[in-house]
Amino acid sequence: MPMKFNVSWATSLLILLLALAPTLLAQQNKVNIAPSDPLTVKRGESAKQVLKAVILDGFHVNSDKPKDDYLIPLKLTWAAGPLEAKAISYPKPEELELNGSHMLVYTGTVPIETEFAVAKDAPKGPNAIIGRLKYQACNSNMCFQPKTLDVKVSVVIE
Repeated sequence: MPMKFNVSWATSLLILLLALAPTLLAQQNKVNIAPSDPLTVKRGESAKQVLKAVILDGFHVNSDKPKDDYLIPLKLTWAAGPLEAKAISYPKPEELELNGSHMLVYTGTVPIETEFAVAKDAPKGPNAIIGRLKYQACNSNMCFQPKTLDVKVSVVIE
């Protein structure tokens, strides 16, 4: 004999989604990388590229140099490739007071500038530079698991 339920299938699905909502929100990236124009560089020269990390409204990430050692800083790294990262510059952070603590954080769009050196023997033509952006996002109530985003910037070497 088939079992009968008082709750419809759609209602059951809605209850399940509402139960999972906090978990799904916690797994969502709180930072996205804005698309960047391809970088055109000449062999043997240096070039600058600005990566724009966009932090969702209502969230912040620690600066590249947080006040406390236990806080996870925002950190951009680049893999070895046709361009070598010589210097990475982060903007000035804002100070945020949260629960009596003063923190150095970023919100909104964060421009991170990298100065690259291009090898004299770098292969001409289209290429890419690959990086990773590590961050820990927080809101006014909690911090989320640290995340690492893969970054890829198209490069044309002349």
